[in-house]
Amino acid sequence: MGQVTFTNATLIDLDEGAKPNATITVADDRIESVAFGAPAPADAAAVYDLEGRSVMPGLFSSHYHVSYGMSSGPTGVPVGMEASPALQALRSAHHLELALDAGFTSVISAGAPHGIDAALRAAVDGGFLRGSRMMVGSRDVSTTGHSQDLSYAWHWGPGCGPQINRCDGPDEFRRGMREEVKRGAEIIKIFLSPGHGAPSDSLDMELTYEELAAAIETAHQRNAKVRAHIANKPTILNALKLNIDVVDHGDGLDDECIDLLLEKDAFLCPSILWPYRMGQAYDNDYARTLKNESEAMMKILPKATKAGVKMLTGDDYGGGVVLPHGAYADELDFYVNLVGIPALDVLRWATRNGAELMSKKGELGDVKTGMIADLLIVDGNPLDDIRILQDKANLHAILKDGKFEKNLLGATSAAQPAERQREAAE
Repeated sequence: MGQVTFTNATLIDLDEGAKPNATITVADDRIESVAFGAPAPADAAAVYDLEGRSVMPGLFSSHYHVSYGMSSGPTGVPVGMEASPALQALRSAHHLELALDAGFTSVISAGAPHGIDAALRAAVDGGFLRGSRMMVGSRDVSTTGHSQDLSYAWHWGPGCGPQINRCDGPDEFRRGMREEVKRGAEIIKIFLSPGHGAPSDSLDMELTYEELAAAIETAHQRNAKVRAHIANKPTILNALKLNIDVVDHGDGLDDECIDLLLEKDAFLCPSILWPYRMGQAYDNDYARTLKNESEAMMKILPKATKAGVKMLTGDDYGGGVVLPHGAYADELDFYVNLVGIPALDVLRWATRNGAELMSKKGELGDVKTGMIADLLIVDGNPLDDIRILQDKANLHAILKDGKFEKNLLGATSAAQPAERQREAAE
C-alpha cells in the first residue's frame, strides 16, 4: 500500500487512555511513526484527516470456534457437526470473514474438525480468502467418554472422530498431541472437566494427572500451547501446577486459583457470555445451572482483573442461537456494562493479551512504532462507550498487515498528485 498517514487522530493508548491530536504513519505492513501535534511527513503518499476519530489496535477473539454452526435448541450441540465437512469448511470461511469485518483482525482457535483451521490460514496467507489471521487449533484431545465426547452417541461410530482425538493413558496422550501438531495445531484444546455447558457424571477431572502431564509436556516440546475446558477449582489448580497455558472458562475460580494463575503467568479466558445468555433464554435445569455458573464468575472476575490475571476475550460463538457468529463485540459490552470491568482493561484483554498468547507480543496488540499495522479507525471513543464497537458502521476503516480491509474515510489530501493518492489507497 505504500505510505499512509492519519492525522488529527485520537490514539487509544492501552496504558494511558485516549490521547488526542495523534499523527500515525503506516509504511507497508508496519507502523512507521506515532507522534503528537506533528504534521504529516512531506513525502506521504496519502493523508487522512480523521477529525478526532479513534485509532486502536485490531481486536483478538482468543477462544474461537470457526466451524461452530447455528445449532438450535437448549444445548447447542452438535455445534455444527451435523453438516458435511465441505459445508463446515465453507461456513467457516464465512465466519472468518465476519470476524475481520467486526474488527477482530486476529483469532485464536479453541478447536475445529477436519483440519479446517490450518486450511483457512493457508488460504488467507495465499491471498485467495479474505479473513482474520489465525493461531491454528485442531481436534480436542481427550479421554473416551469425557463430557464433550458424550455429546456424540456411541452408535455414531467414527462420525465424531473429526472433532475429537480420543486418548486413554499417558502414551496415547503423547501420540495424540503429536498428531494434532502434525495436522498444524499451534494450540491444542483438552476437555479437562465437565461443567460450563458440558454436563457429565464424571469426576472433577476427566483425565488422570499423569495423562494431563504427558499431554502438556509433549505439546510444549513441540512448541505448541495447551488450553483446557475447566469448570471447577480442583481441576484449575491441577492444570496450573502442570503449566497449562490457558484456562478456558474457569468456573470455580477463587483467591487460591487467582494466586496460582499469577504465579504461573497463565491466561484465563472466562467465555461467560454464552452461558449467561443461555440462562436468560431457557427455563430448564441445564439453563439454570449455566445461569448460576455465569453469575458466580461475574462476581469474581473484577477481583481477578484487578489482581493482574491475564484475561482473554473470546466465546462459544455459533454454539447455539443465543450467540451468533459476527456479534463478537457483544462480549466487550458484557464485561464492561454487566460485569463492571473498566473498558480499558477489557480492551487490553482483547488486544495486548491476545497478541501475547499468539506469541506476537511487541508486534501486535498496540499502536506503537515498529509494530504490525493492524488498526481500527473508529467513529467515537470506545473508552467512553464500548458499545460503539458493536455497530460495524462505526468502524470507518480496518487495516490488517498495513492494508485496508475496509475504508470509508473518503477523500485523502496529500502533497502528492491525486493519481498517486489513489494508487496508495489501493
